Amino acid sequence: MRKSVFLVFSCALLFGRVASIAQSPDSSQKHDGAGLPSIIVSGLDAYKDKGPDEAVRAWIKGSPIDESKDALTQANNLRQVQDYYGAYRAFEVMSTRDLTPKVRIVYLVLDYDKGPLFAKFVVYRSDQGWILTSFLFNTKEGAVLPNLP
Repeated sequence: MRKSVFLVFSCALLFGRVASIAQSPDSSQKHDGAGLPSIIVSGLDAYKDKGPDEAVRAWIKGSPIDESKDALTQANNLRQVQDYYGAYRAFEVMSTRDLTPKVRIVYLVLDYDKGPLFAKFVVYRSDQGWILTSFLFNTKEGAVLPNLP
């Protein structure tokens, strides 16, 4: 009796693990952005199609940092990452965290030919929709992600 219960339990665990692996997104495929604020997705689409300058313009459009020279210099940082890692390919959502009903933090990994870029976006739900209030990119995960073990 114990052997059959153990066997059934083991099979269930194995099946669950195989199913979760099968459902894991393939990093070679572009994430569709479902569930992300459209302001983030539009910037990522602009980055893929038109480059860093258009991505930053899309991200900061309508935000408090719109036309900020500091925000626009992020395009230079993205160009440097491309020089180092190659072409931008896709993104993966690491996590999203709602701080309040109006404030959300989104952590992404941007995939390039030769490595990842870690990203943090803070968005605010205004009367006009989601707007970006800040963003941060770094090749070192600890500089972007909160308190890693």
